[in-house]
This record gives sequence, C-alpha cells and structure tokens, in this order.
Amino acid sequence: MKTDCIPTTIMIVDDEPGNLNVLGEMLNGAGMGVRALPGGVLALAAARAELPDLVLLDIQMPGMDGYEVCRRFKADEQLRGIPIIFLSAFTEPSDKLQAFEAGGVDYVTKPFAEVEVLARIGTHLQLRRHQLHLEELVAQRMRELTEAHRRLQIWDDAKNQWLNVLSHEMRTPLNGVIGIAELLFSYLPDDSEHHEMYPEFGVSCRRIEKLIDDALTVTQLDVAAEGFARMPVRLMPVLEDAVAEVASQVAANPVRAALSGVSEVSICGEERLLRRAFTDLLLTATHCVVAGEVITLVTHVAAGQANVQIVTRGAALSSAALETFFEVGGQRELLKGAGDFGLGATLASRIIQLFHGSVTVRNGSQGGLVIQIALPVATSCTQAGCPDL
Repeated sequence: MKTDCIPTTIMIVDDEPGNLNVLGEMLNGAGMGVRALPGGVLALAAARAELPDLVLLDIQMPGMDGYEVCRRFKADEQLRGIPIIFLSAFTEPSDKLQAFEAGGVDYVTKPFAEVEVLARIGTHLQLRRHQLHLEELVAQRMRELTEAHRRLQIWDDAKNQWLNVLSHEMRTPLNGVIGIAELLFSYLPDDSEHHEMYPEFGVSCRRIEKLIDDALTVTQLDVAAEGFARMPVRLMPVLEDAVAEVASQVAANPVRAALSGVSEVSICGEERLLRRAFTDLLLTATHCVVAGEVITLVTHVAAGQANVQIVTRGAALSSAALETFFEVGGQRELLKGAGDFGLGATLASRIIQLFHGSVTVRNGSQGGLVIQIALPVATSCTQAGCPDL
C-alpha cells in the first residue's frame, strides 16, 4: 500500500527486535523509509541528527518508557512537531489517556492490522504536511508583513522629513512675500484707499501660516503619535486660554463659558496640544454662526469623563455635512465667506483622540450645533507621566 509519492521516513522505537522487523517490512513494502531504534535515548539522539516524518513508539521499554520518550520529544523545540503514534499491548483507557497527555497523536493496540497501521500513518502524515504548509504560509506572510512595515516606516520617515523641509521652503518665500507686501503698505500715502485692504491681508497671512503649522502637526500625529508627552494637565486653564485666544481673533462672536464644573479637574495630555484643539474647535464654531451670535461653552464631569460642549444657536447642518465635519475639506455649508475650515477641525479631532478622548458633532434640539468633547479624568496621573488609559 503506497501512501503517496513524497519520500517519507518513519522512526520505529521498540525494544523487541521482532516488532522492529515486522513493522520495518510493512513500511518498506508501502514505500516508506524506516529507521529502527531499540530505545528512547538512541531515538532522541537519532531524531535530532535527522528529523523523521513520524514516530511509531512502543510504551513498555526498559530504562525510559514510551511515555517519557514522547514527553522528551515534545519538550524539544526541534522535535515537538513530529507526530507520534503509540503501538502498545496496553488496552486500558487510562493507558491511552496517559499516551495522549504525553503528546501522542494516535494509539493503536497490539495485535494490529497492517491496513489499520498504514491508514493511520497516512492520515497523520497528511495532517503534518498540511500543518507544515500552513506554518510556511504564515512565516511567508510574516516576512511579507515585516518587509511591508519596514518600507512603510521608510516612507513615513521620508514623508515627515519632506514635510518639514517643505514647511521651511514654503515659509522662506512666504516671509519674503509678506515682507515685501508690508513694505508696500508702508509706502502708501496716508489717504490711500488701499489701506482698507491691510486687515484682510493680515488675516490671509495668518491663515496661510496656520495651514502650514496644522499640516505639519497632523503629519506628526499620524507618523509619531507616541512621541507626544502625556502629563497631568488642569483642564480649566486650558479652556480659559482657548476662550481668550478666540476672543482676540473673533470679536464678533463672544464665547460665554461656564467652567465651574472642571475647576479642579485634570486630564492626561500635552497642554500645548490640548489648548490648540479647544481653540480650533471654538474657531470652527465661529464659522457656523453669523455676527453677534453667542457661542456657549459648558463643562461637567460624569463617569470619569470630563465633558465639554460647544453650543451654537445658528443654523443646523445636513446629515452629510455632519458626517464629514472633521474631515479635511468636508465642511462647506455654514461658513462666513469662501473656503472651508482649513485643518482646524481635523487637527482638533486627531489631538483629542491621541489623548484617548472623543469628539462628535450633532444638531441641537433648538437649532445650531453641539460639539461634544469627552476626555478621561486623569485620576492616576503623576508628575512622572500618565499611564496608557
């Protein structure tokens, strides 16, 4: 009976020469190679020298019995994958259980039939080959993933370096253009009507500079988020600074803030980034209201979360606009003037997520928008840093 055309080596371990001869002839007749050993110590040494495809193992042997031989095979990193079939005259269920607990894959009682032994050998050889094939596929996939990760790391590093260079190269000519424009404005006669363009010129300059800074920060968050520190940060001063910054930039829309709920609350994060996130979200809200409308900022703490709501009373957004609110270029409905929010809303969302928080937007029950920010309260922060939350 031929099992297949793949060269196969079966190791037989039995202290009875007659058993070795009978099994050897049977396997040779089936086209398999045979290595016959009279004891466990020799079997272990021979298997390490040249791995067999399968082991037929007797239990009752002097010195080291079959159970111990099997356990030593399974304890050896090189040998543990080799399937072991016990061939024994022991027929008690406890004997079979002990064989399987030692690591055997099958158990055939003596006297055995040749057809049964060959069938079981064939089955376990096939299973072993499938296992080896799967292990090779997994190893190959791991090699591919490792290589892909290495290449992605190279690209990420290159992208970060390129954006830093680009930022510098953009700022250099931009500073020249701004400087020349400033000089031209200074040359204008005091009564020139072109002086009316200067405030808009300043707004445009600041917008361009912010876009460059935001683009770099978004890239750093994507590529090297682990590089940002996490320290205990008091939330109330961060929010107060954000409100003051918005007031200095957008006088037409005052922000009414109720911060008493977080007066003693700290969160884990980086103060500079958190201040930037809340400032950008408040500035985003100013794009969604008309001049004179008040923006409300409300805070409270519940279930270990510091919650901040930014509420407007203007128009509402469509479902499609709400879905893309934090995407680059995804907000175009409630804007004062042309363009979109820039990268402010996107960057703020990335920062909040970096510090294990969440930010969402919805339409208010009485119109306007509700931007909801939730950040974990830093109950376990120390001056040495914050643990992963």
